[in-house]
Amino acid sequence: MEAASAAHDPVSSETPTASPDTRDALLHSGRAVFAERGFDGASVRAITDAADANLGAITYHFGSKEALYVEVLRTAIAPMRDRVYEATAAHRTPIDRIAGIMRAFFEHMRDNPDVPRLMLQRIAAGQPPPGPVADIVRDVLRTLAGEIAAGQRAGQIREGHPVRLALSVVAQPIYMSLIRPILTAITRNPDLAELGALMDQAEAIVRAGLRADDAGEEARS
Repeated sequence: MEAASAAHDPVSSETPTASPDTRDALLHSGRAVFAERGFDGASVRAITDAADANLGAITYHFGSKEALYVEVLRTAIAPMRDRVYEATAAHRTPIDRIAGIMRAFFEHMRDNPDVPRLMLQRIAAGQPPPGPVADIVRDVLRTLAGEIAAGQRAGQIREGHPVRLALSVVAQPIYMSLIRPILTAITRNPDLAELGALMDQAEAIVRAGLRADDAGEEARS
């Protein structure tokens, strides 16, 4: 009788809860644990303990640990797409919009320092991003490549495959965001890791590297 009562006890440690607060707590704790330990190293117990939830909560709210991981990645990356769209609407010329998109990357990673780790863990494991995350990344690259192509048609941006040039642009904020935490230790100069200066330098490099007149000078040399 006691065993049967425990099985139906609503506060049993194995009984999931339908509270939306629990779902948000699992997303928050899952993001922290995945960023620290990677997918394979993140146990269900570690995530649920951090969320103050029972062991069945992940299955109840997301279906599986893998589905939770995908949702963590999606919610971490999706706001960056919104920032990119805002940057394209805020400037007049293609090169200005491209610089704005690059700064949007910087700002998103500044506000979400776990994003580079979350993404690169998957890449380091030789795995492509999950479908919903790939869709977001594809949208961002398509938007950036579209701005580059528009600048090429206007004669403002050098020749080259727009997607490859787009990858070169986003490499700046991704690499700088990864290196910033250890840059001070390497150089012993905290000023070198100042975000505003890194953004200004990256923008100057991108503008100079994409300008059509630079391409022309290179071809003549």
